Amino acid sequence: MLTRKLIRAAQVLLVLLSAADASAAKYQFTFVTHGGPGNPFWNVVIRGMNDAGKRYDCDVQWLSNPTFSIEDMPNFLEDAIAKGVDGLGVTCPDPEAVRESVERASAAGIPLIILNTADPNAGGSDALPTMFYIGANEYLGGQSNAQALLLEAGKQGTRITRAVCPIQEIGHSGLEARMAGFKSILEPAGITVDGLTISNNVEQSAGLLRDYFISHPTTNAIATLGPLPADAFYLYMDESGRPAGEILHTTHDTSPAIFERIKDGYTAQAVDQQPYLQGYLTVSFLFLNREFGLSLAEDVLTGPFAINKQNVDRISALVNQGVR
Repeated sequence: MLTRKLIRAAQVLLVLLSAADASAAKYQFTFVTHGGPGNPFWNVVIRGMNDAGKRYDCDVQWLSNPTFSIEDMPNFLEDAIAKGVDGLGVTCPDPEAVRESVERASAAGIPLIILNTADPNAGGSDALPTMFYIGANEYLGGQSNAQALLLEAGKQGTRITRAVCPIQEIGHSGLEARMAGFKSILEPAGITVDGLTISNNVEQSAGLLRDYFISHPTTNAIATLGPLPADAFYLYMDESGRPAGEILHTTHDTSPAIFERIKDGYTAQAVDQQPYLQGYLTVSFLFLNREFGLSLAEDVLTGPFAINKQNVDRISALVNQGVR
């Protein structure tokens, strides 16, 4: 009996020691981004990060302001470096804003993956010292939306007379790339594309759009660059009483409101960058790098992925699961 008790005690101790070793061996990965849970888009990235953290038994942390801030990113990066994290996932809307901190992390031997917003200097002498990029090709996404507008105009038997592309975060390289891709299709076709500075404040931006359309009555196409600007466009349309399709619209990213407006004919297309993958795969590859020294030879593109009337029902069904 005593022997059995000793064996049982030894087994319990072994389990406890194994659990302690597993806990001590956990990797700590931190995301430092220019946006956060105040914007519905980022909640999907966070869900992907958390799911991968559970899958690989890693501690994951998200550091950002609730909505948008490039200026605070270096402080968050310094906090993560001081903590001695095992890996970093960082967005790059402005490479110079994070360069010093990223270089310090690299010198400290912390592997770093750029996600969501690519380093515009990648492949050149000014590129940040990172492993690779996980996210969409924003320029191609802008082109896709421009082509969708031309196709929709053709279906209606009309032509685009003038277009506008409002931008909500000035200095954001990813949004600038979306706009550049959009212009690269329409301007060679002889269509003027106006820029318009707005914000992520839906009511305020709806007012700016109202003033713009009053001043530019021939404009009949718009490409918004995110879900909150799309909400601003929908608010403007509702308040002005303009019917679906009178102003052709495409957008970037997703939300339940965007899905409904695609179904109702207000939006021809939304370009999705599959943000869940950006969070999940960043953790996955940081884990594989720490565990086995593995990396990739090139970037991982999660978009553009076009959502329209043909597939919106299937995609929108995944919203409640938090993966779209």
